[in-house]
Amino acid sequence: MAETPPDVPLRRAVAVPDPARPHHRLPRALARMNVHVPIRPLWVCAGCGAPWPCETRRHQLGAEFDGTPVSLGLLMGGYFVDCCADLPNRAVGELYGRFLGWLTQQPAPYEDQEP
Repeated sequence: MAETPPDVPLRRAVAVPDPARPHHRLPRALARMNVHVPIRPLWVCAGCGAPWPCETRRHQLGAEFDGTPVSLGLLMGGYFVDCCADLPNRAVGELYGRFLGWLTQQPAPYEDQEP
């Protein structure tokens, strides 16, 4: 295989669902991509339009960082700092509650589970 010359930009192919084949499955890596990511500099959720982190993303992060609350706190603290820089006219207390305030709250149990 020939090497790409350094002045030619590389492109990655992205699988796009074909409307003619509605049951066509996306590759596993794309199927697992998270759509609840922040749109910066507005910090709204790309998946649902709610202020980021939305409720869905909070649950995902809680499950992903289960048992490592310090790591989750550090990650969310970094997002908090970035958001404060992007939204300088917003109240810091509001942003703090959005990014860090929910970390100490216990999630509501699912209806199927016992408390």
